[in-house]
Amino acid sequence: MTTSTDTGAGGPARTRIGFIGLGHMGSPMARRLVDAGYDVTVWSRTAAHVDGLVAHGATRAGSPGDAIATGHLFSMLASEDVLRAVLPPERLREAPRGFIHVNHATIGARAAEEFAARADGDGYGYVAAPVIGRPDAAAAGALTVLAAGAPGAVEASMPMLEAMGRRVWPYGPVASAANLAKISVNFLIAHAVQALAESITLLERNGLNTGQFVQMINDSVFPGPVYRGYGNAIVRSSYTPAGFSTVLGLKDLMLAIGAAADAGVDLPSAPVLQDILETTVSQLGEDLDWAAIAEITRRGIPLPSS
Repeated sequence: MTTSTDTGAGGPARTRIGFIGLGHMGSPMARRLVDAGYDVTVWSRTAAHVDGLVAHGATRAGSPGDAIATGHLFSMLASEDVLRAVLPPERLREAPRGFIHVNHATIGARAAEEFAARADGDGYGYVAAPVIGRPDAAAAGALTVLAAGAPGAVEASMPMLEAMGRRVWPYGPVASAANLAKISVNFLIAHAVQALAESITLLERNGLNTGQFVQMINDSVFPGPVYRGYGNAIVRSSYTPAGFSTVLGLKDLMLAIGAAADAGVDLPSAPVLQDILETTVSQLGEDLDWAAIAEITRRGIPLPSS
């Protein structure tokens, strides 16, 4: 790695950082960092996504290398494959001394172990920091952040993570722990959305007020953004714009299934959810919000296993 006056943990506070990946989640997260006073160098595979951030005060990167050169990189990319394509080892080895990579993507535990081991071998810090929350939460700085990795890198990244989230939950020095926790959260949400689909469809068939039902459960047994947000979306059949798409939901479900296989754990409901999500993607579309899985139950669309 090249040398730089920018140091890692234990050095002066960093104000210049990079952010790569400016989709539905990355853009509002980067905007929060700009608002917190950081000089944020931004890059995205879709150049138009950069324009709004630059207008808001960010610095345009000509390439991923410009964002890496800041010495402290945050990334919100869609998948493990995209991460490998945008941030290959040879590109990261050109980073300055004290470099830290904070990876916000929801990826599998094996991939997290791979990226953390590579960072350790190449002498830079790696933090797994997947987030819980939709784009509106990101815009409000209300994300829940799960952070794990080399303690010094986590400590140095904490001010930025706190600028983006309402709370940062530490998951220790093993980076994959944060990813396993995030995968488990999304597995739980998939169950909640499908349960809502079934309950709301039952009420619809009996001519009851489903909007009132969602209000009631949020005022009693299930308060919170999952049952409120997804419940209202299902009642209205409102699945665009997608806060979290069907294809990403399927990706994360498969990560949970893979993690369970690695641990020797049987997830009895997982094959049904897989059928539902695969059918939603193939018959309804990849770009709908994953609450659209409700339409499989509502419309009585047959599943491959039925």
